[in-house]
Amino acid sequence: RDEGLSAEAAALVPKWEVGVHIADVGHFIKAGTPIDEEAAARATTVYLVDRRIDMVPKRLGEELCSLHQGVDRLAFSVMWRMAEDGTVLATRFAKTVIRSRRAF
Repeated sequence: RDEGLSAEAAALVPKWEVGVHIADVGHFIKAGTPIDEEAAARATTVYLVDRRIDMVPKRLGEELCSLHQGVDRLAFSVMWRMAEDGTVLATRFAKTVIRSRRAF
């Protein structure tokens, strides 16, 4: 789990704030290191019927960078301020600390 979604009524009703949050793997993996180069070559975690081939080491992918329920995690986030009809009124990007309330 390396991404999360948030939605809440904003202070300026009838507007909403919707956010997408991606785990900040770059905080743990520095550019140009062997782990970075291997992760770039793999590009993604591959899920097979009987196993998975992780993009990053297990400790990072399943523990430190995974957005576990109830645990603070570093993330990159984009938040949209939206009108009731879904029109995007403003966009904001930020490095954040998030705490997942629920994991599926």
